[in-house]
Amino acid sequence: MYTSNPFLPKVRRLAVNDVIYRKLSYSEVGRKYGVTKSAICKWMSKAHPDHRVFIETSSSRPHHHPQELDPAIVSRVVQLRERYKRCAPVLHAYLLQEGIKISLASVGRILRRKHLVRKPKQITYDGKNLHRPEANFPGDLVAIDTMHTLRRDSSRFYIFAVIDIFSRFGYAEYSPNMNQVCSLRAIHHATKYCGFLFKMVQADNGPEFRDGFRFSLSQKKIGLRHTRIRRPNDNAHVERFIRTIQDECFEGKLPNEGKAQQTLTEYLKYYNYERLHLGINLMTPAQIVSKVVS
Repeated sequence: MYTSNPFLPKVRRLAVNDVIYRKLSYSEVGRKYGVTKSAICKWMSKAHPDHRVFIETSSSRPHHHPQELDPAIVSRVVQLRERYKRCAPVLHAYLLQEGIKISLASVGRILRRKHLVRKPKQITYDGKNLHRPEANFPGDLVAIDTMHTLRRDSSRFYIFAVIDIFSRFGYAEYSPNMNQVCSLRAIHHATKYCGFLFKMVQADNGPEFRDGFRFSLSQKKIGLRHTRIRRPNDNAHVERFIRTIQDECFEGKLPNEGKAQQTLTEYLKYYNYERLHLGINLMTPAQIVSKVVS
């Protein structure tokens, strides 16, 4: 009978040691531990030569099932996964094209059992976040986020957007990759472009803004705070900035990757020096910065 008793592996080892070292019979040991003689025989057959090693409980999972998948189908799923690096629905479609009848759920189970899928990273909020400062001067609080854009081959390139909450002075740059190094480079370029120092950066909980990014910013005396999980309104200024880039800079179309940076550079001149912003009393970000700095 299967059991989940965590102490039973030790009891089995003690019973076997009573037989080996104390020279007790199987019946005597069985009465001592409240088990049958046949149970002691099984424990003896499973015992490790080292008398200190516990006899663990074997899994009750069956080795085979009358409705289990053909090993050839399982092997084909693995081959397609390694070849295309795609998700279960796409692999399921390929299998159907090849005339292999299998459910989508079965494809997903195969990928999980073969450890061919990456478990989603669970982000936990521990409450240890820096206090959100009042934006009373340029650089007091700067928001950053990433805009994802699809290529024709379904891969992605990215645009990092940075905006100063006080002055609405914005910066954006194209990046073929998305990682913490790219995030730090965007902050460095934004600092030089804006012309004032950043004191606090606010970002969401994306992997490009995690511990390595925090450490690198701390070396530059810049704080980092994260928004609450699944609360995009916490970073509303940069979310709106990205929407403005999509609508005005790229006119609602997919950016041309080869010309993305040039297009952004030209638009930022208009955005920061010519475009009137309702949020800052119909002034330009450059006027706000020059007014405060001077």
